[in-house]
Amino acid sequence: MSEGPDVAAAVRRGVRLFNRGRYFTAQQLFEETWQATTGSERGFLEALVQLAAGMHLRTRRGATQGAEHLLVRALITFEDWKPAAYEVDVERLTVEFDAYVEWLRAVKRPHRLLDRLRIPRLHVR
Repeated sequence: MSEGPDVAAAVRRGVRLFNRGRYFTAQQLFEETWQATTGSERGFLEALVQLAAGMHLRTRRGATQGAEHLLVRALITFEDWKPAAYEVDVERLTVEFDAYVEWLRAVKRPHRLLDRLRIPRLHVR
């Protein structure tokens, strides 16, 4: 019988990828870990998948509505993981990405290069 994935290591690696703007690669890593996991951490991993997918849609595909939808779904799930999970500062994540989603709703335009300065990073505790 094989052990499940090292969720903590996958989250750390995914956070590094996410913070480098490699949202699609982070999404793939989070998703692979989510699929291989059967425990309660699945919800947290699913929210990370949605967050990374939303940022990929926003920054690489120009799909602002789809991005907003995924980001909001992730934020709802992250509420259950406050204040922190797997060393990720979920409290800070939700505050900063709530503000980012509000900004997206206000600007109502495709991603621009300088918009990357507004994208929150994932912080670890």
